Amino acid sequence: MTRCVKTDQQGVAKALEEKVLLYLNTLYKRPLARHTIRAFEVAEGFVKKFNKKVVLDSGCGTADSSLVLAERFPEHPVLGLDKSDFRLSKQKKDLPQNLLLLQVELLDFWRLALEAKWSVLFHALYYPNPWPKEVQLGRRFHAHPIFPTFLMLSPHFEMRTNWKIYGDEFLKACEIALPKLQMFSSVKLETWRPQKPETAFERKYLNSGQDLWRVITI
Repeated sequence: MTRCVKTDQQGVAKALEEKVLLYLNTLYKRPLARHTIRAFEVAEGFVKKFNKKVVLDSGCGTADSSLVLAERFPEHPVLGLDKSDFRLSKQKKDLPQNLLLLQVELLDFWRLALEAKWSVLFHALYYPNPWPKEVQLGRRFHAHPIFPTFLMLSPHFEMRTNWKIYGDEFLKACEIALPKLQMFSSVKLETWRPQKPETAFERKYLNSGQDLWRVITI
Protein backbone atom coordinates (compact mmCIF):
# COMPACT_ATOMS: atom_id res chain seq x y z
CA MET A 1 0.00 0.00 0.00
CA THR A 2 1.26 3.48 -0.85
CA ARG A 3 1.86 5.61 2.21
CA CYS A 4 -0.93 8.14 2.34
CA VAL A 5 0.54 11.10 4.22
CA LYS A 6 4.10 12.01 5.20
CA THR A 7 3.94 13.16 8.80
CA ASP A 8 5.96 13.46 11.99
CA GLN A 9 2.82 12.81 14.04
CA GLN A 10 2.26 9.41 15.66
CA GLY A 11 -1.29 9.73 16.91
CA VAL A 12 -3.98 12.22 17.93
CA ALA A 13 -2.29 15.54 18.72
CA LYS A 14 -1.91 16.19 22.45
CA ALA A 15 -3.14 19.76 22.07
CA LEU A 16 -6.36 18.83 20.26
CA GLU A 17 -8.77 18.86 23.20
CA GLU A 18 -7.36 22.14 24.50
CA LYS A 19 -7.86 23.81 21.12
CA VAL A 20 -11.37 22.46 20.63
CA LEU A 21 -12.48 23.66 24.06
CA LEU A 22 -10.83 27.05 23.56
CA TYR A 23 -12.56 27.72 20.26
CA LEU A 24 -15.96 26.74 21.60
CA ASN A 25 -15.71 29.98 23.58
CA THR A 26 -14.06 32.11 20.90
CA LEU A 27 -15.79 34.30 18.33
CA TYR A 28 -14.02 34.09 14.97
CA LYS A 29 -13.81 37.65 13.64
CA ARG A 30 -11.70 37.51 10.50
CA PRO A 31 -13.02 40.07 7.98
CA LEU A 32 -15.22 38.50 5.33
CA ALA A 33 -13.84 38.36 1.80
CA ARG A 34 -15.81 40.60 -0.54
CA HIS A 35 -15.98 38.01 -3.33
CA THR A 36 -17.47 35.53 -0.86
CA ILE A 37 -20.10 38.03 0.25
CA ARG A 38 -21.08 38.52 -3.40
CA ALA A 39 -21.11 34.77 -3.99
CA PHE A 40 -23.32 34.26 -0.94
CA GLU A 41 -25.83 36.75 -2.31
CA VAL A 42 -25.94 34.72 -5.53
CA ALA A 43 -26.34 31.54 -3.51
CA GLU A 44 -29.24 32.99 -1.54
CA GLY A 45 -31.12 33.78 -4.73
CA PHE A 46 -30.47 30.26 -6.02
CA VAL A 47 -31.52 28.57 -2.78
CA LYS A 48 -34.78 30.54 -2.51
CA LYS A 49 -35.98 29.08 -5.83
CA PHE A 50 -36.26 25.63 -4.28
CA ASN A 51 -37.83 26.20 -0.87
CA LYS A 52 -35.92 23.13 0.29
CA LYS A 53 -33.04 22.45 2.66
CA VAL A 54 -29.56 23.10 1.28
CA VAL A 55 -26.81 20.57 0.52
CA LEU A 56 -23.23 21.85 0.78
CA ASP A 57 -20.16 20.33 -0.88
CA SER A 58 -17.28 22.23 0.72
CA GLY A 59 -13.88 22.16 -0.94
CA CYS A 60 -15.44 20.43 -3.93
CA GLY A 61 -12.45 20.90 -6.25
CA THR A 62 -13.50 19.98 -9.78
CA ALA A 63 -17.02 19.34 -8.44
CA ASP A 64 -17.26 15.65 -9.36
CA SER A 65 -18.71 15.04 -5.90
CA SER A 66 -21.13 17.93 -6.34
CA LEU A 67 -22.62 16.17 -9.36
CA VAL A 68 -23.03 13.01 -7.28
CA LEU A 69 -24.78 14.97 -4.54
CA ALA A 70 -27.03 16.76 -7.04
CA GLU A 71 -28.19 13.37 -8.28
CA ARG A 72 -28.56 12.04 -4.73
CA PHE A 73 -30.67 15.05 -3.64
CA PRO A 74 -32.55 15.99 -6.85
CA GLU A 75 -35.14 18.20 -5.15
CA HIS A 76 -32.68 20.19 -3.08
CA PRO A 77 -30.30 23.02 -4.01
CA VAL A 78 -26.72 21.74 -4.00
CA LEU A 79 -23.83 24.19 -3.69
CA GLY A 80 -20.33 23.18 -4.74
CA LEU A 81 -17.88 25.46 -2.93
CA ASP A 82 -14.18 25.86 -3.62
CA LYS A 83 -11.62 28.65 -3.39
CA SER A 84 -10.11 27.77 -6.78
CA ASP A 85 -11.88 29.12 -9.83
CA PHE A 86 -9.45 27.09 -11.95
CA ARG A 87 -10.59 23.80 -10.41
CA LEU A 88 -14.25 24.74 -10.69
CA SER A 89 -13.79 25.71 -14.34
CA LYS A 90 -12.83 22.13 -15.19
CA GLN A 91 -16.43 21.05 -14.63
CA LYS A 92 -18.70 20.97 -17.64
CA LYS A 93 -21.05 23.92 -18.00
CA ASP A 94 -24.32 22.04 -18.52
CA LEU A 95 -24.86 21.41 -14.82
CA PRO A 96 -28.02 19.96 -13.27
CA GLN A 97 -30.61 22.61 -12.47
CA ASN A 98 -30.22 22.00 -8.73
CA LEU A 99 -26.42 22.55 -8.71
CA LEU A 100 -24.55 25.84 -8.38
CA LEU A 101 -20.74 26.12 -8.23
CA LEU A 102 -19.21 29.05 -6.38
CA GLN A 103 -15.69 30.35 -5.82
CA VAL A 104 -15.55 31.28 -2.13
CA GLU A 105 -13.52 31.31 1.03
CA LEU A 106 -15.10 28.40 2.88
CA LEU A 107 -14.67 29.84 6.36
CA ASP A 108 -16.45 33.02 5.35
CA PHE A 109 -19.24 31.26 3.47
CA TRP A 110 -19.96 28.98 6.43
CA ARG A 111 -20.21 31.99 8.75
CA LEU A 112 -22.59 33.75 6.38
CA ALA A 113 -24.76 30.65 6.04
CA LEU A 114 -24.96 30.19 9.79
CA GLU A 115 -25.76 33.87 10.34
CA ALA A 116 -28.53 33.61 7.73
CA LYS A 117 -29.89 30.57 9.60
CA TRP A 118 -29.80 28.33 6.56
CA SER A 119 -31.30 24.90 7.00
CA VAL A 120 -28.59 22.54 5.74
CA LEU A 121 -29.72 19.01 5.05
CA PHE A 122 -26.25 17.56 4.48
CA HIS A 123 -22.71 18.91 4.52
CA ALA A 124 -19.93 17.12 2.63
CA LEU A 125 -16.30 17.82 3.51
CA TYR A 126 -14.29 15.42 1.38
CA TYR A 127 -10.50 15.14 1.68
CA PRO A 128 -9.62 18.46 3.30
CA ASN A 129 -5.98 19.47 3.37
CA PRO A 130 -4.54 17.40 6.26
CA TRP A 131 -1.76 19.84 7.18
CA PRO A 132 0.21 16.77 8.27
CA LYS A 133 2.96 18.27 10.43
CA GLU A 134 2.00 18.29 14.09
CA VAL A 135 2.89 21.98 14.36
CA GLN A 136 0.19 22.59 11.72
CA LEU A 137 -2.59 21.24 13.95
CA GLY A 138 -4.25 24.65 14.18
CA ARG A 139 -4.76 24.73 10.41
CA ARG A 140 -6.92 21.61 10.45
CA PHE A 141 -10.67 22.33 10.45
CA HIS A 142 -11.31 20.44 13.69
CA ALA A 143 -8.61 22.41 15.58
CA HIS A 144 -9.53 25.82 14.15
CA PRO A 145 -11.87 28.54 15.45
CA ILE A 146 -14.24 27.76 12.56
CA PHE A 147 -15.03 24.26 13.83
CA PRO A 148 -18.07 25.22 15.97
CA THR A 149 -19.52 26.99 12.93
CA PHE A 150 -19.04 23.86 10.83
CA LEU A 151 -20.83 21.72 13.41
CA MET A 152 -23.72 24.15 13.90
CA LEU A 153 -24.41 24.40 10.17
CA SER A 154 -25.90 20.93 9.95
CA PRO A 155 -26.52 17.90 12.17
CA HIS A 156 -25.73 15.69 9.18
CA PHE A 157 -22.24 15.77 7.73
CA GLU A 158 -19.56 13.52 6.30
CA MET A 159 -15.81 14.08 6.32
CA ARG A 160 -13.58 11.81 4.22
CA THR A 161 -9.82 11.45 4.49
CA ASN A 162 -6.94 9.23 3.44
CA TRP A 163 -5.14 9.83 6.77
CA LYS A 164 -6.48 7.90 9.72
CA ILE A 165 -4.99 10.27 12.28
CA TYR A 166 -7.04 13.07 10.71
CA GLY A 167 -10.14 10.90 11.01
CA ASP A 168 -9.33 10.02 14.64
CA GLU A 169 -8.87 13.71 15.48
CA PHE A 170 -12.01 14.80 13.68
CA LEU A 171 -14.03 12.18 15.52
CA LYS A 172 -12.59 13.16 18.90
CA ALA A 173 -13.17 16.86 18.22
CA CYS A 174 -16.80 16.12 17.37
CA GLU A 175 -17.27 14.07 20.52
CA ILE A 176 -15.88 16.93 22.61
CA ALA A 177 -17.74 19.76 20.91
CA LEU A 178 -21.17 18.41 19.99
CA PRO A 179 -22.50 17.95 23.55
CA LYS A 180 -21.23 21.37 24.60
CA LEU A 181 -23.02 22.90 21.62
CA GLN A 182 -26.11 20.97 22.74
CA MET A 183 -26.05 19.04 19.50
CA PHE A 184 -26.49 15.41 20.39
CA SER A 185 -25.76 13.83 17.04
CA SER A 186 -23.79 10.60 17.24
CA VAL A 187 -20.68 10.29 15.08
CA LYS A 188 -18.50 7.41 14.06
CA LEU A 189 -15.29 6.77 12.15
CA GLU A 190 -15.30 3.95 9.62
CA THR A 191 -13.35 2.73 6.64
CA TRP A 192 -14.69 3.91 3.29
CA ARG A 193 -14.53 2.01 0.03
CA PRO A 194 -16.73 3.58 -2.67
CA GLN A 195 -17.93 1.49 -5.58
CA LYS A 196 -17.00 4.41 -7.82
CA PRO A 197 -14.69 7.31 -6.89
CA GLU A 198 -16.63 10.52 -6.29
CA THR A 199 -13.73 13.00 -6.35
CA ALA A 200 -10.43 13.34 -8.17
CA PHE A 201 -8.56 12.80 -4.90
CA GLU A 202 -10.62 9.72 -4.11
CA ARG A 203 -9.77 8.28 -7.52
CA LYS A 204 -6.07 9.01 -6.99
CA TYR A 205 -5.99 7.45 -3.54
CA LEU A 206 -7.87 4.32 -4.57
CA ASN A 207 -5.69 3.82 -7.64
CA SER A 208 -2.59 3.96 -5.44
CA GLY A 209 -3.99 1.39 -3.00
CA GLN A 210 -4.54 3.69 -0.04
CA ASP A 211 -7.06 3.09 2.70
CA LEU A 212 -9.80 5.67 3.14
CA TRP A 213 -11.84 6.70 6.18
CA ARG A 214 -14.87 8.82 6.86
CA VAL A 215 -16.47 10.43 9.90
CA ILE A 216 -20.24 10.46 9.61
CA THR A 217 -23.23 11.33 11.75
CA ILE A 218 -25.50 8.39 12.61
